[in-house]
Amino acid sequence: MFASPALRLLLLTLFAFPLSFTGVCGSHSRASLDVSVQEGRPGEMYGWLSWRGLHQNGTSDETDLVEDIELEGKNQLWSYPLRGRGTPVIANGRVFAMAYSGEGADLQERIICLDEKSGELLWERKWNDFLTDIIYDRYAIASPTVDPQTGNVYFLSSAAILTACTRDGELLWQIPMASEYGRLSFPNGRTGSPVIDGDLVICHLITSSWGSQGPARDRFFAFEKETGVNVWSCTPGTGPKDSSFSMPVIAEANGRRVLYAGTGCGHVVCIDVRTGETLWRFRMAVGGVNSAVVLHGQDLIAIHGKENIDSSTLGRMVCLPTGSEPEAGKPGPRILGHADEKWRTEAVAFTSSPVLVGDRVYQTVATGELLCIDANTGEHVWSLRLAPDQIHASPIFADGKLYVPMTNGSFHIVKIDGEEPEVLDTVQLEGSCLGAPAIANGRIYVHTTEKLYCFGNGKSRAPVWNLAGIVAPGEASDLQLVPGDFLMRVGDEVPIRLRSLDRFGRVVDPSYRGHTSWAYMRPPIITRTPEWKWRALEPGSGVIEASFRHWNTSARVRVVPKLPYTLDFEETELTQGGGSFAFPPGHWLSAKPKWKIVEREGDKVLARNMSNPLFQRALSRIGHPEDRNYTVQMDILSDGNRRSQSSGGFVNQRYLFQLNGNYQEIQISSNDERIRERVRFKWKPGTWYTLKGRVDVAPDGSGVVRAKAWKRGDDEPAAWSLEVPHANAHKTGSPGLFGFTPQSRFTIYLDNIQVTLND
Repeated sequence: MFASPALRLLLLTLFAFPLSFTGVCGSHSRASLDVSVQEGRPGEMYGWLSWRGLHQNGTSDETDLVEDIELEGKNQLWSYPLRGRGTPVIANGRVFAMAYSGEGADLQERIICLDEKSGELLWERKWNDFLTDIIYDRYAIASPTVDPQTGNVYFLSSAAILTACTRDGELLWQIPMASEYGRLSFPNGRTGSPVIDGDLVICHLITSSWGSQGPARDRFFAFEKETGVNVWSCTPGTGPKDSSFSMPVIAEANGRRVLYAGTGCGHVVCIDVRTGETLWRFRMAVGGVNSAVVLHGQDLIAIHGKENIDSSTLGRMVCLPTGSEPEAGKPGPRILGHADEKWRTEAVAFTSSPVLVGDRVYQTVATGELLCIDANTGEHVWSLRLAPDQIHASPIFADGKLYVPMTNGSFHIVKIDGEEPEVLDTVQLEGSCLGAPAIANGRIYVHTTEKLYCFGNGKSRAPVWNLAGIVAPGEASDLQLVPGDFLMRVGDEVPIRLRSLDRFGRVVDPSYRGHTSWAYMRPPIITRTPEWKWRALEPGSGVIEASFRHWNTSARVRVVPKLPYTLDFEETELTQGGGSFAFPPGHWLSAKPKWKIVEREGDKVLARNMSNPLFQRALSRIGHPEDRNYTVQMDILSDGNRRSQSSGGFVNQRYLFQLNGNYQEIQISSNDERIRERVRFKWKPGTWYTLKGRVDVAPDGSGVVRAKAWKRGDDEPAAWSLEVPHANAHKTGSPGLFGFTPQSRFTIYLDNIQVTLND
């Protein structure tokens, strides 16, 4: 988090992550019908503003929708060549979609804005992937979300950059969730869509950062939608076996504003939207619950496609009550179990989400069937085979019909107002269908891995998304510190807001100044100024607490050094394990279980912690995500033998530099399928070597990434060993440390870390 919203906006304007903005006149599409676009009153937003639609269950109230489609003919309005895996959103005549283009090092994710009527490209933004494990071009899985109050657009990139921009594409703010909060990536590229409620935008990620949020867990983060300031974060579940991109569903329960979502640890959770308190959780799977839930009256219906917790079978749909609260006097959320289920039925859906229409649930399952299930009993009413299989895509309902995309690219229109389903039409689209359709103003949008299609007749009108009414708060009963989790550089200042809340989390006093007791970490890394600002004093991390009587609140803060800085560990006291080691600095992300400071041959050095074989690969950020134009140098030693060594290195501006032990090479990469260049370099186990790397970015955005290595103590070579040009270079990025210890056999050691400004 930047030091202030104003500074965040200024820095983003000058040095935004590799995200280019283009306003375009012209079109790659075709228009076959002259259809009108609804004009709403000023301030009103209408259309399909989020992935699941106005009712959050995949249904639309529009009528007079088409029953048949002819590709490039009847009822096809236009198409646009666009590779993607998500669902477009539509707001006030504009279509917003996530996509990607290019190949290899030139591949970039995109958000595009099209004219609803013609399919004409109005503007787009592009950005790079970096330091993720994504393979097979699994990009653009998430969908944008449009704020019904302002029309601003929010989206989360596959590299976990949470971004807010205007409907015209102007950047408002962005947060690199990996560098600030330790977001973890997975080969499947699953990335959830943000959800907006009131003044908050909420995203759902698996993270590993520091302190209580050091262990990898499924977490939710809430930010002020106008500024990007963190309000709260929460850890509702347990250790995840899988990633999850289940989009939260917002509702009211017992006077609270709550969200429901699946998690990577196999739970369905309920969280207070205003405070981040976890109210209850229910475990239904060994792996992740990726599908969104639907609400049926006072009940919740959820489905998964992993192993069940009480049997070796895969997949299940369950119905749960929604009104549970934490037990009085007991810490933590209420834990629901099998006894709380209203019904269960066998069904396997890995990521496809259900659609609720009246008392019927419609679900596409892994075997390619469309199921109709009674929402009151769980009884299977009918099934209809549509394709050989199904993975991500979800149906959508409107006008008595289901519009059903399938993985194999087939798209089906199914009438469901009778006792049995009737397939009205089936067309084969180009590419695979992995997202849900969207409906707005008589148009049905389907995004495949090759094209964005617009079908329809334009006869109906999309609903206006009315904002929820404001309820006056009650008596104050708690406090809240904002920001709730934030990052600073030494010397930065961040405004403090201490506000009082009522028992439902509504703000009573936005600037509470009553008698308050404060508690800081020791030694203090920040101080509170008379102007009610936090001022960062020195690197570290910790928790700030404020209390008044039985009211309590806390905030997490991480302070990183300003460039330049060096680390040699000689002043570190080895206080752990009977004096055998010390933990790494507290401001390093995802570091405590993976690194330790030890003494080796009379020197104190950083060593990979080999105690947990799950942590064979370690990447820890140690600086600020907006650092730029710097050089990193460090000494590296690997244990090993003539057959095997480990690998070590660093991150510089979103590029990974490493001495690769088993391949005997210097390597520069980012995402391995985007950039990975190598040069031969022989290095021996048990011997120290020096690795150096820098990134130079030209005014046109291109760059050259350079690396060299030599035996420690020898003269530094004049020439760079490896130089990698990158047409769309990374402009900023936190320094970081890297270690890879295959099978946890041989320790890698790092020392004499220098981060210096480029000449």
